Amino acid sequence: MDDSTYIIYIADVFCPWCYAFAPVMKKLAAENSDMRVRVVGGNLISRPITLAEDAAQSPGLVDLWHEVEKTSGRSLAGAINAVETGRNVRLYSPGADEILAVLKKMAPGHELEQLFELEEIFYGQGRDMFTEEALAEIATRWNLDPKHFESALDQPAALAATEKNLAMAAELMGEIGSYPSVLLVRGDRYDAVSRGYVHYETVAARLADAMRDLGVPLEESRFCSLHNGCSLHRR
Repeated sequence: MDDSTYIIYIADVFCPWCYAFAPVMKKLAAENSDMRVRVVGGNLISRPITLAEDAAQSPGLVDLWHEVEKTSGRSLAGAINAVETGRNVRLYSPGADEILAVLKKMAPGHELEQLFELEEIFYGQGRDMFTEEALAEIATRWNLDPKHFESALDQPAALAATEKNLAMAAELMGEIGSYPSVLLVRGDRYDAVSRGYVHYETVAARLADAMRDLGVPLEESRFCSLHNGCSLHRR
């Protein structure tokens, strides 16, 4: 398939439904390996905050995460344990997007796997991805020099790439942000394949319909937005 046909995946590292959707997206990418996947990060946590602060401001946070576990079958035990034990974890979506932007630049061709890695650090392990230790692990995972990798963060090129990414996500999603979202791009044509958490069979069928130009109205799914109670989108 030519380079003008590809998939855009819009996800936020701190979105629980995106973490739950990762196995679905991984399978979708594998089943459609002739199409590249372009990852566009989100902005759910638009200002820096600690997990403890967020949990205090959002009493239903852990209940939401248990709902995500029940719906998807994927454990969020790391993040839940981090809340319950008062672990010091920082949350900041543009910061996570910047890490991803630098990884895309320094270790290109693996952006979906790189997104999954950042999600796993928070939701799977309950860790702060902004620590020197975590950044060194991320760099080593992609055969990068940790010092070189960390020095690339907060540089003008990385910040500009992050701003461009956030602007694209906002434009593609429109007035109501919906994470995760999957779009099919064919030249200048953009078709919404999936908005919110859905199971693999549903998103695969919608992608097949889009490829056949069979536009199907998307049903409301479970996702982080300003209007369906996902506390992580209130910033």
